[in-house]
Amino acid sequence: MNNQTISMPRALVAIEDTDRDRDVLQRARTFAIGADIDLVVVALATPDEYEEVERTLDEIGRAEHTSYDEDAILEGLFGDVDDLAHEVLGDAVDYELRPVVADTSNQATSIVDIAQNTDCDHVFLAGVRRSPTKKAIFGDRAQQVILEFEGYVTVSMGR
Repeated sequence: MNNQTISMPRALVAIEDTDRDRDVLQRARTFAIGADIDLVVVALATPDEYEEVERTLDEIGRAEHTSYDEDAILEGLFGDVDDLAHEVLGDAVDYELRPVVADTSNQATSIVDIAQNTDCDHVFLAGVRRSPTKKAIFGDRAQQVILEFEGYVTVSMGR
């Protein structure tokens, strides 16, 4: 008898908190329901956004004579994304939220690493319309994921 663990396929959806992310979540939801799979929802933020929430909570804490821990900072940073995921996915799709704080230039690598480490065979993410010149100068997260991920990638440009 073979004791190998068989993992169910999963899909990863990388979001922030924008209208484009609502669209990509809806597309991932439709796919997950049709394929009967779970989703890994990667919530993206930059170190600058993290520091801004940390500063805000520090100011509130001084005014209230209290302090906030790492969980409070992450809730402040990713709470809206978690709310969006719950609103769109509801009880129709099981999902796991994975917060990621990374520079914009490292977010694609983080997405690919998480997808590989969680046995995802499909990645969904929102794309940004840019000219070829801007892509060459500033890079493009979606393009980098397409090039690095060894699975299916769906890029939603919005409606």
